[in-house]
Amino acid sequence: MKSTLACFLLALCLASAQVQGSQHIKVYAYHLKPPFIVDLQQRQGLYFDFSDYLNSKGDAYRFETLYLPRNRIEHELDHGHLDGVVIGVNPLWFQDPAQEKFLWTPSLYQDQDEIVSLTGTGLNYRGPESLSGLHLAGVLGFSYHGIDDWVAAGKIERSDTPGEREVLLMLLKGRVDVGIVSRSTLDYLVEREGWQGLFHVSPTPHDRFARRLLLPPGQEALYRYLLPILEHLPHDPAWQAILERYAEPANAPGSNIGLPLTD
Repeated sequence: MKSTLACFLLALCLASAQVQGSQHIKVYAYHLKPPFIVDLQQRQGLYFDFSDYLNSKGDAYRFETLYLPRNRIEHELDHGHLDGVVIGVNPLWFQDPAQEKFLWTPSLYQDQDEIVSLTGTGLNYRGPESLSGLHLAGVLGFSYHGIDDWVAAGKIERSDTPGEREVLLMLLKGRVDVGIVSRSTLDYLVEREGWQGLFHVSPTPHDRFARRLLLPPGQEALYRYLLPILEHLPHDPAWQAILERYAEPANAPGSNIGLPLTD
């Protein structure tokens, strides 16, 4: 009995030593919206699950998802002080199309920005000119390539909201003609709020993009550790099971939003 207890205590000590010896990595997220961050206080959402997923892959690093506003992230990156990685971002959003300023992993999530109106409008996006004369709802601080130029020229009226849920509420209340909402958030909110059949989604989105991890310069060892894990995402049943928690219903109109891909 004593021998068994001693072995058990030794195993606990070894496990504790492994965790204490792991390098702590902060995974910064600035998209304060579902499904990525569902409940910040309860640490619920896909980005929290992603850190747990990484932690299941080994003990060399311990990952923790934290919310940090984008302006803070950009300030820390500009001054070379960011003490972690950034999740769910794209090289174009950080003025790094050639991927020379930062280290970029393969995709962990495929997404797109949808042009959304009320059912029955039949509004199909064919570039910014197709929104001329309309009232658009967007998210405060978000840039919309091409559309911003038409807003600046006075050809499209834009109202800003705190988030994408509010964009949809503006549509439902008839205060705007059209809104821009990411497909991941749209699918999540329509299902959870019971808004099925209320919105028309243009067959042509405003933008398609892959959500990736950004690593600051000097994180080459961490990048080499993460690379095979991210490359294997499309084939890992554990990651697919995580995605399914936030997926649209199986009988909803099909899309490949949320399927990880390799760049």
